[in-house]
Amino acid sequence: MKTRHKLFSFFILLVVVITLPLLSPMVFTNATERGAIRHAIYQEGYPYQSYFAILQKKDDVDPQYGQLYDVYWQSETGMTPSVCYSKKVEDHEYKVSCGTAP
Repeated sequence: MKTRHKLFSFFILLVVVITLPLLSPMVFTNATERGAIRHAIYQEGYPYQSYFAILQKKDDVDPQYGQLYDVYWQSETGMTPSVCYSKKVEDHEYKVSCGTAP
């Protein structure tokens, strides 16, 4: 019986891991600042990092680019730091611009 539960749990975990990239565009939209940043990460070709990235909101707000976030996510070279700006362009729509952190 325990083996059956372990197999079922493993199967559920496998299904979730496989479907994460497929769900990402539906889960992370440009309707919120953080969602827009995660969607931008997904569009850069990093579907799993869009879920597991650490976003830290900074005090800086640029009038041209918007709210600054420090973004940390795992890549082939280890933890990759980035900075992203998220600016509201209309109701429930944010524009994101990201670059590599210094």
